[in-house]
Amino acid sequence: DCGSDTSYKDSNGDTWDSDDDYIKTGDNKQVASTSSSDIEQLNTLRVFSEQNKNCYTIPTPTSTRYFMRAMFWYGNYDGHSKPPTFDLEFDGNKWATVVTNTTSFTYYEMIYATKGDSISICLARTRDQEFPFISRLESLPLPDDMYPQMRRDMAWFISYRYNYGADDRILGYPDDQYNRIWEPQIPPGLDSLTANFTSLDETSVNVPPDSAIIKAVEASAMDTINLSFGFDNVSHLDHVEMYFTEPFLETSETRSFNVTVNRSFVNTTIPEYQICTSVWANLQSVGTLDIQLVPTEDSTLAPIISAIEVYTVSQPLVIATTSQNDLDGLEEFIDTFDQLKGWSGDPCLPNDTIWQWLNCSTNQPPRVTSIYLSGFGLQGYLPKFSQMDALEVM
Repeated sequence: DCGSDTSYKDSNGDTWDSDDDYIKTGDNKQVASTSSSDIEQLNTLRVFSEQNKNCYTIPTPTSTRYFMRAMFWYGNYDGHSKPPTFDLEFDGNKWATVVTNTTSFTYYEMIYATKGDSISICLARTRDQEFPFISRLESLPLPDDMYPQMRRDMAWFISYRYNYGADDRILGYPDDQYNRIWEPQIPPGLDSLTANFTSLDETSVNVPPDSAIIKAVEASAMDTINLSFGFDNVSHLDHVEMYFTEPFLETSETRSFNVTVNRSFVNTTIPEYQICTSVWANLQSVGTLDIQLVPTEDSTLAPIISAIEVYTVSQPLVIATTSQNDLDGLEEFIDTFDQLKGWSGDPCLPNDTIWQWLNCSTNQPPRVTSIYLSGFGLQGYLPKFSQMDALEVM
């Protein structure tokens, strides 16, 4: 719970930590009383007004993939009614451009395989006098068999996750034991329905919540279901997971349909009663992602779908970090001078949010070429930094 002064248990009995142990910079704030949220963790935030980049160090004690989520609720905490825009980063990579507003919270999710014993989550200022902040930060290890078709050398960002057929509330924990958020959705022209059972006998390896699967949307008559998901016109790798069940036990009826993604055939699906099955696809696409569920000739029932997840990779993952020699040298500076305490995360990556007192090369790995210490009021002897052999300017 970012910005909270203490750790506490919520109404579900789960413990939320104060973020004091995970970051050394920033100031705790509370949202305006008129902007108080029903989500307890959104009523406090940590804001960063000093450095251009501020980083959390999140422990990753297990060697596996982690489900990560960052949430932001401006809540007019500063009384200025000017919600900021800034960058969210992880391990030297850009995660998202965070665009906050005055009417709703914003969140970003990803699935990411840790490269060590911690993950660095950074907030970077990209506009003058617009200060990054964060309200809530979550990290949860995932079982190895979940999302088996996702390449582990990539970070997968959630773009869409819908609970089809629902129109009332967002599903999350504890309905979903893995903390995912499922937004209600009834696409135009489709009919909402609810299964005549309340729990599943079997489910997909990705374990979507039963409450998301027992609701669904169905095509009118024997029409095709057309689903479209918008993206920028840049090439991106998508991972799609679709979830199906047969909501009614009709022995004299049959339901089957062909699944296509961007006009490419994926499979023929026959939903089973009280069993959740998933259909997946990985594909490179540009712009809109189009999915069709087309009834087969021998089907007597229309196509149906309960839920969907769409994850995206838009750029190669930067694996390299700043040269270890340079990291060691910078640590000497930070340990020597109190005015430099609090700088963490990769100093040179991403290359558009380098620490403001450095300049770095574009090599892989990057090297520190300049150190600018004017204005910090430093006094005393310089530490040893002879290992920083790419340094040209101090």
